[in-house]
Amino acid sequence: MSRTKIAIAGALGRMGNNLINSALSNNNVELIGVFDVKDIDPSFINKNQIQENVFTTREESFEKADIVIDFTTPKALFNFTEAAVSNNTGLDESHFNLLKQTSNSTKVFYAPNMSYGVNTFFEIARKASKHLKDFDIEIIETHHRHKKDAPSGTALKLGEEIVAELGLSKSNFNFKRQDQEGQRKENEIGFSSIRGGNIPGEHTVIFHGDNESVELTHKAHNRKIFSDGAIQAAVWLSTKEKGFYTFKDMIS
Repeated sequence: MSRTKIAIAGALGRMGNNLINSALSNNNVELIGVFDVKDIDPSFINKNQIQENVFTTREESFEKADIVIDFTTPKALFNFTEAAVSNNTGLDESHFNLLKQTSNSTKVFYAPNMSYGVNTFFEIARKASKHLKDFDIEIIETHHRHKKDAPSGTALKLGEEIVAELGLSKSNFNFKRQDQEGQRKENEIGFSSIRGGNIPGEHTVIFHGDNESVELTHKAHNRKIFSDGAIQAAVWLSTKEKGFYTFKDMIS
């Protein structure tokens, strides 16, 4: 089988570096493009042991790559012209509509978290909520000091999986309990965000009953799980027809 040709957006960033390392260590892909809003300097190519003939502009990368991987910002979604794996967080309804519109003409894979373990965690939490439907539910997420959006896309996805199982909706989410007075509302799902240190990501869902509590937690020990997962998604997506795909499609 021929190797999947990939390009990495935001190559100069923290996750860009992780994606480059994961790509170079995966025999199923060929890294043919790296680009960012700033120019890619030749010293960066040499430092990361990338082949010298790699493309370093967005236009060339999208033209030559089978799949572009983007972990940058929601604004990047407006630049998707070819098949892409997206981990952009902080998205609103208009961004998701844009992704799905783009998938009418090419293939798009979106996941707020590219970890295989986290996506299994979603399934476990969903099943737990079915059995603990009368318990109060709280979601707590912790990330490094540099993360800009809150709550995390992973925490939101976790909440969405739970409300889907319980026949509720995102209107049951509560992000601002500190601004509110009164007791907890029925079927409310509370979110709390913690920022500090260099924590790649921790997510906990707590089911509180009158006399007992159940906690489910996923902890990321390093960012390699995200970049490796994205590379795996790119290889998988390269074999598919145009359309909108998620991690659930890949692991089912």
